[in-house]
Amino acid sequence: MPNLYIHALGCKTNHYENQAIAQKLQEHGFELTDNIKDADVGLLNTCTVTAEAGRKSRQFLRKMKKQNPKILVVAMGCYAQLEDVSEIADLVIGTDHRNSVLNLIQERINQKENREDIKDFTIELEEDLAPIGKASQETQYEELGIIQKQSDTRAQIKIQDGCNAFCTYCAIPLARGRVRSRLRENIMNEAKALIKNGHKEIVLTGIHICSFEKELGRNSEALAELCIELNTLDGLERIRLGSLEPLSVNKEFLNILKNADKVCPHFHLSLQSGSDSVLKRMKRNYNTAQYRQVVEQILEIYDQPAITTDIMVGFPEETDEEFEESLEFVEDIQLSQLHVFPYSVRPGTKAAKMRQISTNTVKNRADLMLDKGKVLHAAYARKFIGKEQRVILEDVVGNYIRGFSDQYLRIYLPKTAGKSGEIKKVIVKREEDANLFVD
Repeated sequence: MPNLYIHALGCKTNHYENQAIAQKLQEHGFELTDNIKDADVGLLNTCTVTAEAGRKSRQFLRKMKKQNPKILVVAMGCYAQLEDVSEIADLVIGTDHRNSVLNLIQERINQKENREDIKDFTIELEEDLAPIGKASQETQYEELGIIQKQSDTRAQIKIQDGCNAFCTYCAIPLARGRVRSRLRENIMNEAKALIKNGHKEIVLTGIHICSFEKELGRNSEALAELCIELNTLDGLERIRLGSLEPLSVNKEFLNILKNADKVCPHFHLSLQSGSDSVLKRMKRNYNTAQYRQVVEQILEIYDQPAITTDIMVGFPEETDEEFEESLEFVEDIQLSQLHVFPYSVRPGTKAAKMRQISTNTVKNRADLMLDKGKVLHAAYARKFIGKEQRVILEDVVGNYIRGFSDQYLRIYLPKTAGKSGEIKKVIVKREEDANLFVD
């Protein structure tokens, strides 16, 4: 039986897709290995969200071949869709036609077994592959099957693919194509299977989940309605939402969502910048006043919710004054946690043609924003000292077993307190670096 090494870089959607591909290959006789040297096939789901992610994708593809010259290197995902990696990968899938991966791998393995020199192996059926170095033209959601069980305690369920936004800095719409949604029936069936196999928390993920069923003429209320459906499933304790577009989280959305009591009070609202002029150059469809209004609406319904965000620094032409506006804004509205990204040029985007900022300036601004984020995160975590929190245990680290609260705060318990997958209610005693402890 062939051994499969599979790895994902980047977003939760990539990790979900890897789970689906791994299950499909295992059903056809492949065995998973966590050692590249023992693998017959090495599959990497690549990422192109930043220049660094692209660099890591190429580096990892080379690493697999270097550590195991006989391995069949398969490149899948966003970077492999937009960039030519054919010189460092034996098989390129991209983001389209992933259901063909089994047949293509089996065919290549059969070809390899008839060759004495693996280094001479080349792809012969290029018509079966996604176009190399071209934007995705996919318009139909590609169902990868019902995943029965996942490796993590928190199970991911992909509900849609693609994005229609075309923010000026982002290459993901090029790599992933237009919005298309998964059938509700398949989402519900997958949720039921995962619950049956012990998962108590489900994370809804995708490229732009607020666009779920957008191609059917729906708005973000469709996502809220899906949460209501999932909320009825016995054995499911938590529903967690992936990244949300601010203007999609409106009163209508929240008035439906509040009836799904299993939805975690954790809203990841993608901000990107706290400067209105930068937001305009980014082609974001909101300003800071509108973002603030969304936060206020959430606070009216939920008690001390976590409101986390992505924020980019060093966007082209960003002035010192605009950066200061961002720093002031994230502090003023007291965001719970910041995911800070230094801007990097993505080929094919409008921002790539704008005046770029020096690397040192970008780095300095990133450091300042990261420091601000640490302060905000710790301040939010301290609000829960002395309060009861619910935690789903995940993994053991040293003398502790840890997991996440409903608000996505990491909580540490003595390792004898329970096992992975168990739910515990605990009283928080102290905070350290935004982590909470019960001892």
